[in-house]
Amino acid sequence: MTQALEGLKILDLSRMIGPFCSMFFSDMGADVIKIEEAQLRWLRAAPSGEEKARVFRHVERNKRSIALNLKTKEAQEIFYKLAGTADVVLEDFRPGVTDRLGIGYETLSRINPRIIYCAISGYGQDGPYRLLPGHDPCYLSVAGLMSITGTPDGQFVLPGAPIGDFGGGSMQAAIGILIALQARERTGRGQFVDISMTDGIVAWLAARHGQYYFGEGLTPKMGERISHVYRCQDGKYITLAPAEPWFWERLCKAVGREDFIPYKLASLPSMEPENPKKDEILAYLKYIFLTKTRDEWFKILWDADTCVGPVNSFDEAFQDPQILHRKMIVGTEHPKFGKVRQPGISIKLSDTPGEIKSLPPQRGQHTEEILLGLGYSKEQVNKMREQGIVM
Repeated sequence: MTQALEGLKILDLSRMIGPFCSMFFSDMGADVIKIEEAQLRWLRAAPSGEEKARVFRHVERNKRSIALNLKTKEAQEIFYKLAGTADVVLEDFRPGVTDRLGIGYETLSRINPRIIYCAISGYGQDGPYRLLPGHDPCYLSVAGLMSITGTPDGQFVLPGAPIGDFGGGSMQAAIGILIALQARERTGRGQFVDISMTDGIVAWLAARHGQYYFGEGLTPKMGERISHVYRCQDGKYITLAPAEPWFWERLCKAVGREDFIPYKLASLPSMEPENPKKDEILAYLKYIFLTKTRDEWFKILWDADTCVGPVNSFDEAFQDPQILHRKMIVGTEHPKFGKVRQPGISIKLSDTPGEIKSLPPQRGQHTEEILLGLGYSKEQVNKMREQGIVM
């Protein structure tokens, strides 16, 4: 079966943020070539060893790897040849790095005017923060998300996954690349796609709170969400999110307090901060959920048809029947490490579905294959290896 993105060629220079983006493309059939360092400058230690760690780094699946020393002219020439027939280049360096290496957008667009060049960075290619180093918590903080992420008593809470990196960066980049590819169908030319992780988080934050902030002047405060988490009898937790009035009514009936139905807004501090019912409602819910186990309450509230979810532990999430049914945890056999578990494909297409064809490559695993495809001889490849140009 032909996949949606077969025939698309992507050169992936990214290290930390971009691989999640390019995984969407490789899962859907694109030929993603990882451009890796011939000599690593920095390597995060892996307890199980680098070979095994790479096998389980699922964001690199379905890709090929070539290792180049891009500080050498010979490796740059190899990259130029690859770029000449590529559709997309993806990188996540600080602004200016690829220009200094001689492989920036202006250079590559002269070689291949149809190329789409996507750069993911913390703050974007311009502005006063463009060269400021950072990681996910920095971008969340600058964008304002961190100021409201926490408990009502003012305790900051870092999200359990880097949503700035992946939501503000990788996913925005994937969308930007697809839009640029569509535009190329009309114009015949590629373009530069500038993705700022901070911009992405600002967009997320405004999508949730912008209407009330810009229209009504209402500023969200830390911990003010319609959802709440409650401890149950067995020490596990359950989440409620009865946003709509009918879900709130069903919750009240399920916990035996129909008298709470008229006071839905009282459970939201930002809506009615002085409502005297608020404390009574929250205290009762805190008490009542301690009378049964999490799974008992989950069934009761599921049967009541209100918004509820068990707070799964990390292990429980990967064994949850819904997640397993959706094939979001799959296994692939590896000749050395046996069955390798990894997340499945989150985007389900009816006619051209994604597929996990190969596990992540070792660094430089396809160097020779790719170079031979460019017309180099085995002798030339071996010589370049000896000179440290490739690995």
